[in-house]
Amino acid sequence: MKKYIYILSVFLFVLSFSAIAQKREIAGQVSDKDGALPGVSVIDKANPKNGTVTDANGRFRLTTEGNIITLKMIGYIAKEVSIQGLNSITATLTEDQTNLDEVVVVGFGEKKKITLTGAVSAISGKDIKQSPSPSLQNTLAGRVTGFSSQQRSGQPGRDGASFNVRGVGSYTGNNNPLILVDDIEFTYDQFSSLNANEVESVSILKDASTTSIYGIKGANGVILVTTVRGRVGKPQITFQAEYGLNQLTRRPEYLDAYQSASIINQGELNTNALNPNPSFVRTFSDQDLELYRNGTDPYGHPNNDWTDILLKKFAPQVRGNFDITGGTEKAKYFVSIGYLNQGGQLKDYSADLNSQFYYKRYNYRSNVDVKLTKTLDVKFDLFGNVDELNNNNASANSLFSDLGRTAETAPFNYPVYNPDGSLGYSLWQRNSSGRNNNNLIGRLMYNGYSRSFSNNINLATSAVQKLDFITKGLSVKGTLAYRNLYNYTRNLQRPASGTGFISYIYDPVTGTYNFGQRDNVYRISIPVLTTSSGSENTTLSPGSTSSALTMQAILNYNRSFGNHNVTGLFLYNQNSKTYQNNADGRRYNFIPENFRGYTARLGYDYKQKYIFEVSGAYNGTDRFAVGKRLGFFPAGSVGWNIAEEKIFKDNLKFIDLFKARASYGLVGVDGTGGTYAYLQSYTAGSGTGLFGLAPNNSYGLATEGTLGNDQVTWEKEKKLDIGLDVAFFKRKFTASFDYFNNNRYDILTTRGTVSAVFGQNLPPVNLGKVNNKGFEVEFGFNDNIGTDWRYTVRGTYSLAKNKIVFADEAVQNYAYQTLTGQSIGSVLKYNWTGEFYSIADIADPTVPKPIIGGRPGDLKYKDLNADGVIDANDRSYFGYTNLPNTTLGLTLGASYKNFSVTVLFQGATNFVASAQGAVIHHNASKALPIHLEHWTPELGNNAKYPQLYTTALSQSPRDFYSDFWAIPADYVRLKTAEISYTAGPKLLSKLRLKGLRLYTNGYNLLTWTKLDKLYNLDPEVLESIADLPYPPTRILNFGINVTF
Repeated sequence: MKKYIYILSVFLFVLSFSAIAQKREIAGQVSDKDGALPGVSVIDKANPKNGTVTDANGRFRLTTEGNIITLKMIGYIAKEVSIQGLNSITATLTEDQTNLDEVVVVGFGEKKKITLTGAVSAISGKDIKQSPSPSLQNTLAGRVTGFSSQQRSGQPGRDGASFNVRGVGSYTGNNNPLILVDDIEFTYDQFSSLNANEVESVSILKDASTTSIYGIKGANGVILVTTVRGRVGKPQITFQAEYGLNQLTRRPEYLDAYQSASIINQGELNTNALNPNPSFVRTFSDQDLELYRNGTDPYGHPNNDWTDILLKKFAPQVRGNFDITGGTEKAKYFVSIGYLNQGGQLKDYSADLNSQFYYKRYNYRSNVDVKLTKTLDVKFDLFGNVDELNNNNASANSLFSDLGRTAETAPFNYPVYNPDGSLGYSLWQRNSSGRNNNNLIGRLMYNGYSRSFSNNINLATSAVQKLDFITKGLSVKGTLAYRNLYNYTRNLQRPASGTGFISYIYDPVTGTYNFGQRDNVYRISIPVLTTSSGSENTTLSPGSTSSALTMQAILNYNRSFGNHNVTGLFLYNQNSKTYQNNADGRRYNFIPENFRGYTARLGYDYKQKYIFEVSGAYNGTDRFAVGKRLGFFPAGSVGWNIAEEKIFKDNLKFIDLFKARASYGLVGVDGTGGTYAYLQSYTAGSGTGLFGLAPNNSYGLATEGTLGNDQVTWEKEKKLDIGLDVAFFKRKFTASFDYFNNNRYDILTTRGTVSAVFGQNLPPVNLGKVNNKGFEVEFGFNDNIGTDWRYTVRGTYSLAKNKIVFADEAVQNYAYQTLTGQSIGSVLKYNWTGEFYSIADIADPTVPKPIIGGRPGDLKYKDLNADGVIDANDRSYFGYTNLPNTTLGLTLGASYKNFSVTVLFQGATNFVASAQGAVIHHNASKALPIHLEHWTPELGNNAKYPQLYTTALSQSPRDFYSDFWAIPADYVRLKTAEISYTAGPKLLSKLRLKGLRLYTNGYNLLTWTKLDKLYNLDPEVLESIADLPYPPTRILNFGINVTF
């Protein structure tokens, strides 16, 4: 017996020794391309119950008997790692692009994309950061469907694009989408000033099922911004620094002094040839032309390249961010401070006052999440920005306006400096009617600045209490938010015309100096401090404050009963806004505008296969009469995930998602502009008259203004959306298709069918109708090549066509001048035949001619009413408007180990752009290269520009606007591009860092456009732009991101 006990003891000892030998501890670190990854699940494949989680530094330790561990984390592709014969490992996880959008943000909550029945486009904060543009909306173009934007300017602080969701739906009212940041309403300017570093994601809500819960604010679509919040783990400090170079996308180019003078002479010769004057003398003699050409008389015959004199080749842009994030399960925090210094394209000529363009912005954010109890979560958010925007006072219009005008900056106008260093001037400039402003460089030196300041501060707190003790899945949330924006302007200036400083006219023949702009001016004047309103010799104006208070109470329900899933929401929402409103004689200044309403939403799905949702809002505003303030806005949607059917799962296994969905509902928009639309307005005034014996007694008076309409209410829109979402081959390929048809009605319209004989301004009435429909496609493909290569392709296509169905316009004499049936923004134009008048045409009385003009080389228009005369009755609505109806985007990405490259091409089609005389016509604008290709009898209809005359007459881009001037502006841009390197675990360990990323990116890098046919303008310019705008800029940016 003892023998057996001994043998058994030896066997158990050996067995236990073997078991001990097989168990071992494995250590490791997990990261992604941006650095260490906390919160990764590390699981023993042989024993799934044995596992751990990486710490704040991405490190872990696990005791295991197996040879393979599995690494898993939401948003990343799971990875199996062999640990056979190893005691430590390093591993890198790759983001799962197809799963990042599995949960999307919708109004007052989140939804799984598989059960989403509405039309929503979303983009992550990571993608947004690939663009170095300081304005948030500029980063979205081409990346999401349904979003269209036009960047009109590149001026620092004013470069934010205008934007719409699924085009526009009102021809008189508000077309701006509702913007919500963490469910708090933001203005356009506040949205533009958001720091991209603070953004976690942006969602675009487009159909009724997602926007009806906003009631009278949902018709134009909704943009939801979710900001970054803290993560569990040790404190992580991240510092990001960027330095960028800005350059104009279109640098103004003009002819030199010799060519410009020749253009002027040619126009004078052509004009005199129409009615010869024997005493005619050209402005510039042959000797003048030769001196301009050879440059031997720089003071008497200067040749200024004003573009080069005034503008830099590059302007600097500096950005920095400092973040701290971390916390525990009980308290998490994200704290961020951002800085932006955006320089302008103007060279610095400031003498005693700063005349540069610049914009400085300081962003700050503190998001704190606290778990007070197991069932109560509280959030405290403090965020905002402080801005400073500087502009010069060198021009009554704008510096770029002056740069484009002959009368302001002709290359021969005056020498910038005289031989003795004084500011130059000339008799030519002094005699320029209405444009005899002083030396432009002197105006930049001495005229001063207009500087605006703003301080935007926001406080928001919310609490979520779980009510599982009542029923599982029930919770209540309360939110209180306050927004305050204070701004003012400080101007320190001398007169814009330049009368506050001295210039001289130098005679190179005699070597003498005479007074410049004005006689008997001997000293520089004292600058004047002016207020926001422009009044002189006053103390600084305190500016104005706008504020908003938001209160929300939300009851949420989310519960599953086996295969049945039910969600519900009930919301009470109240918002009060106070702001400066100068409408109707400022009678609405700082009068609170109040909004109040109730919202409900109920959703159901069975096995995530059959999906149903209904929602509605009952809300309104006090800007309408009692009884007309509140309205009900319902919507419904359904979805069928066909891929979840058994026949699909068994026979079409490559299909991961095949979901058909549809929605229909009613939404609204308040288009009153903050006024009480139902009230009659009155205009105050004064006068003098004869009362008794006094001949001129003054008296006050009030006259009737626009009549009131107590039946006026909000505009409404019925939205239909039919969509399809698909995913194939383990979600390597994904796509979404949407068709929408929106019918807006009750558009606030001033009646056109009531004759002006009525004698009184009529109030707006709810009469107008507009149809807006279109189609959207979004697709993506991603895959790996081996273990080191990965590539992605993503495309977007959006089409939105609108048509005015009814506008109560007066009956037109000619059907082709009827606005009804046209697109919003349509403009009456003459229809150019594609020809110029020849000498024979002028002599032929049967050829229709304009009532003014009609000279050889003038534009020939179609005589639509066949009366033999070209006049206003021959204008018609045709062609496209200035708003593109089609937008496109293509994103290409590739990565190899720690290197990655991403490029975004963005385009827009089916729209026109144009400019007026001061930008394009030779009589007002400076001489352009296109002017050299003017009409001649030899060129005939092959010319690219009309004949040169001293008066525009029928070739005027303003008075005879035609499709010669309004031309297609379709374009494709290399919108953004980025190359980056992310340090791996080994390098990070050596550097003792948690993350390191080096990158260079760009914005508006290259542009190809049809507008080049006639204009040297950016294609996103306004139609019939009257002055040369500050062009948008391209940005070349370099950055580093370090995490400690």
